[in-house]
Amino acid sequence: MAFELNDTRTLLGVINRAFPPNPVLTDIFFPNAVTYGSEYIDVDYKKGGRNMAPFVVPGSKGVAMARDGFETQSYKAPMMRAKRILTADDLRKRAPGESLYSTRTPEQRAAEYRAEDIADLTDMCIRRENYMASKLLIDGQYVIEGLADDGKTKKIETISFNFTQKQTLNGADAWDNAASDAFGNMQDASRTIRRNSGLVPTVAICSEATAALMLKNKSIYDKMMIPSRDTAALMSFAPRLVNPELGRFGRIDALNLDLYTYEGVYSDDAGVLQQYIPDNYIIIGVPGRGRRLYGAVTQVEPDMNFHTYEGRYVPKVSFDMSNDICEVAISSRCLIVPESIDDWFVLKVR
Repeated sequence: MAFELNDTRTLLGVINRAFPPNPVLTDIFFPNAVTYGSEYIDVDYKKGGRNMAPFVVPGSKGVAMARDGFETQSYKAPMMRAKRILTADDLRKRAPGESLYSTRTPEQRAAEYRAEDIADLTDMCIRRENYMASKLLIDGQYVIEGLADDGKTKKIETISFNFTQKQTLNGADAWDNAASDAFGNMQDASRTIRRNSGLVPTVAICSEATAALMLKNKSIYDKMMIPSRDTAALMSFAPRLVNPELGRFGRIDALNLDLYTYEGVYSDDAGVLQQYIPDNYIIIGVPGRGRRLYGAVTQVEPDMNFHTYEGRYVPKVSFDMSNDICEVAISSRCLIVPESIDDWFVLKVR
């Protein structure tokens, strides 16, 4: 069987081996990827219960107990589709970094451009997933703004999960106020998660500016001044970079909580760089529970028939013979969903 570089199934294998960007929030909180053979996805998310077993009189057959409930919502997975266009004029010019006296042919440049475009477009989809994760973690929902072919017409849909574990600190409670209690706030958030989910949150993540507020807070600073052996049993701070965007700056042993800073940014629709986690927010949660659900992608292939692909990122290469244009597109139908809406808590600290 011949190896066809423009075949969708061949390119799917290439994408699965591509090196992805650094999507910290999806890696930590939504690492479980599941693909579906349909574009419609039924999303189950649950809220744990605390029912006790009832006493019964001797000889009783027992009391039937209701199972803990869960909610199901059915979504048509939103479509992400980014594309790049390659023209004959592009191929006649040397590529960036190419020698002025290069002997490479337009055909060789086309193959390189195609590989770069597939990698770049896939990275764009992954950044969008990380953005969806950030909005879900902070707001309990994210908004899908679908663009028509003109790039302007929008269809808006909100994916919401009825998230309530969020607190805004004002006045004397704000972390830049000397009377505030940052340690107590995090302790309360951890307790709420443990009580509602039955799990221990082990990760807290915020921006570097928010971490600086925490370390300057009197409730933290006073505990750091306790003689070293006693402080080490309660909390410790030894900042180090994990990667260019993620840093681990300490641990609160009393809460079994590792503390991270995240400085990841994205370019919004206006071209302005924005933080995935804005300043003054801290997310405390249980890692490794959430899911990324991918619906199937259906598209027309060169044989002029519709084909459906089950996968995370589905490529397509098409040609406009009359205008000497090659178009590379990556499609993805992703939903970011929590295992339980009780798995995390958000503090807005000022």
